Amino acid sequence: KHDLIVIPDFVSGAMEHWGLVTFRETSVLFKEGVSSSNNQEQVALTVAHELAHMWFGNLATMKWWNDLWLNEGFASYMEFKALQVVHPDWDVDTLFLIHSLQSVQYLDNKLSSHAIVQDVSHPDQITEIFDVISYNKGSSVIRMLEGMLGEEVFRIGVSA
Repeated sequence: KHDLIVIPDFVSGAMEHWGLVTFRETSVLFKEGVSSSNNQEQVALTVAHELAHMWFGNLATMKWWNDLWLNEGFASYMEFKALQVVHPDWDVDTLFLIHSLQSVQYLDNKLSSHAIVQDVSHPDQITEIFDVISYNKGSSVIRMLEGMLGEEVFRIGVSA
């Protein structure tokens, strides 16, 4: 059983829990024929991301927060993989390039950028590491890895 719940003015856009995902209204609701296609894409990506966390982050998780990019990178990449299955008519590869790869390449080119693995020595630092590098660079590295290994070998490795 898996429940999806919308919470008005929920502080986070969305949050996954065991068997439950909570969403802010604006993160999950759109109206066909009224909402923009970008809004529909964002809703689909958000729902897929949180559902991907059922495996990447909940069932399989990193040893410590230094490797947050694994949880967020896999969930971020799998949201696009899921979208490709649900909406094969959408140009999902281009969406990934625009939403993830292009934005992180711009940020990662700055002196203020940081390594994908971050040193977290105290729990107070945890909230500071949820950033574009963890999500978008993580998903871009995982996409590159799948591209190098091939989809079948990658899927076998992730399933092991």
